Amino acid sequence: MNISQLQYLMSAASLGSFTKAASVHHLTVPTISQSIKQLEDEMDTVIFHRTKKGVAPTKEGVLILQHAAAILKNIESMHTELSGLKEEHVERITISTIPGLVHQVVQATLELMIKSPFLKVQMIEGDTESVMKHVQEGEANMGILSYSRAQQNAVFEWLPLVEGTAVLIVNAGSPLRYYSTITPEDLKNEVFVLYKDEHIGKIARHLMSAHASNRIALVTNNTDALCQMVVKANAITIAPDFIVNALSSVYHEHLVTIPLQQLTLDQAILGRITRAGEPVPARVEEFTAKLIGFVDPGLPAP
Repeated sequence: MNISQLQYLMSAASLGSFTKAASVHHLTVPTISQSIKQLEDEMDTVIFHRTKKGVAPTKEGVLILQHAAAILKNIESMHTELSGLKEEHVERITISTIPGLVHQVVQATLELMIKSPFLKVQMIEGDTESVMKHVQEGEANMGILSYSRAQQNAVFEWLPLVEGTAVLIVNAGSPLRYYSTITPEDLKNEVFVLYKDEHIGKIARHLMSAHASNRIALVTNNTDALCQMVVKANAITIAPDFIVNALSSVYHEHLVTIPLQQLTLDQAILGRITRAGEPVPARVEEFTAKLIGFVDPGLPAP
């Protein structure tokens, strides 16, 4: 007697047919029939009356079905309790990240889960403002975002991971690609597509200031959408160089980055935020160390 046999038995009784039971379990009718016959032989009892219309339990069969139902219910309860015990050992961290770093966050998660199989990681995507909100309201244990020093406040603990410089990103076929640096005077009749971020917005307004013919066509936190607009619509965009390095390799041959001249705004920083005044969980520190290896392998862990 085994669990599968008891399950086949209960299905045949409830459906009144070996054929229907076989369909439910994705088996052949002879397989179901043979399994139940083995039970009958083992208990030296006829469990079902077999007719052309189907099957019905005998008096002895009713008793067997009652015990079989109790056994299966106990087994289900055992699995539920075991799952509960396993769940007690599960560690959880929630990470809020800007979309441009999703791939690196996933890679760091995979590395950490090899070491900690009971770790459960939840990832939330959002723009810089959303990441801050997730951490501030306790929805996330940590946030990964791009920011400037001017954006730092006392609400969070700010841990810089990588410092970078904002660059102009153009289509590989754009005439702008031949410039060694870009100034506002160089940009005329250009269509900007921008990542939704306060720091990026300030840089864009600075670059667009020399010519009223420049315009913003799209603001989004979807990095793929921005890349598609640059590649296919000859738009231009702005991003920290570390975000460019994190883009999918399929875009690298189609995009060219150009330094920005006379840029007085703060440098961009890729960093981690946690809530101020609260201890940082050990798993968050471990995750951060793993993430650094993917965003900049040359940097030491914090």
